Amino acid sequence: MARNQALALVLLMILQTVSVTVGDSDYEGTVETNSHPDAHQHDANLQQLESSPWFDPELLEDVYSGNGNSRVTVITNSLQNLEFWQIENGALEEQVGPGPGESLIQQETSDGRIDHRTFWVDSELVQKIPGIPGVIAVIDAQVAPEPYSIEPFDKPDFLPSTVTTGQLHGATDAWESGYSGEGLIVAVADTGVDFAHPDLNGTQARVTFHDSPYFGWPLMLDHSSMYSWMVHGEAYPERSSWYADTSIIDLDNNSDGILDNSGLNITGVNMSISGEYHLGEHPDSTLRSRQGGDVPILVVDDQEYGHYKTVYADLDRDGEFGDEVPMRPGEETSGLDTNGDGLWDVSGGLVYWVSDGTLGVPYGD
Repeated sequence: MARNQALALVLLMILQTVSVTVGDSDYEGTVETNSHPDAHQHDANLQQLESSPWFDPELLEDVYSGNGNSRVTVITNSLQNLEFWQIENGALEEQVGPGPGESLIQQETSDGRIDHRTFWVDSELVQKIPGIPGVIAVIDAQVAPEPYSIEPFDKPDFLPSTVTTGQLHGATDAWESGYSGEGLIVAVADTGVDFAHPDLNGTQARVTFHDSPYFGWPLMLDHSSMYSWMVHGEAYPERSSWYADTSIIDLDNNSDGILDNSGLNITGVNMSISGEYHLGEHPDSTLRSRQGGDVPILVVDDQEYGHYKTVYADLDRDGEFGDEVPMRPGEETSGLDTNGDGLWDVSGGLVYWVSDGTLGVPYGD
């Protein structure tokens, strides 16, 4: 069976300070707060920042009042050192467990780059945090930081280049000629548009020419994936691409709702008229990372024999497709509601074309 028989594309602090001396920590060194964080010169290097960490004076109120616990945000160049200190002092908060269909992935704690962490800690230990190697600032996370200033900057004596964008692009000439752009379809040239978002779902433009073989499908273009396919004949997972190779065929010969080879459950899915079910993997790396692994996709010819236009993505990775939202022309998006509020919390992206084994990639000819 030809590989391109079925392909699915899824598009898927500014700080207020006073002068105060902070007590010694378990680590050597003391810290003084500056009159203002801007006292640090803009060209001060990281070593200078670490040698004199900034400490939010608001935190001292918790220490003197005996509140018990303080919530702090620590900016540091070494989350590793901070985490070791948290473990030693019982200040490492327990990780919230994964939600339905989610899994946790172990990640290395960063070191050597600026990062931050917010956590609860015994108020008596707060003054020790600036002494942890790598710490740059300790901030009261329960109080909103005051703005440095609300005074407007002086008006510059020049205009930003973007002011003349209309002239550079010839738009002003078009306006003067009576062309306003009203009624035209606007193309968004961006890889980060998620049409499964509730604010965007349904706004995608579609091919409206009845004589077009792509009639009804969304107007989308991915030149990078197109190049990989047309030049190398490769799609995901063979190559990093938004085109998903769904050329693998599986059957349900005994009609028990379980595919014979993959073992995937298709109970509740519209039956394939041809009897052949095409399988692949979702090409979105962010989705795979969030969900904890590969997300299977299923393509079915449930409306016309041999015309594979319905796509399912197993977003919760439970091996069942019957609880997933089908994607097809006219309803090309899918998602997963993890908390029952009626809104999708996980996006399955948008399908804008499924290969029929004959037609090439849209706009590829």
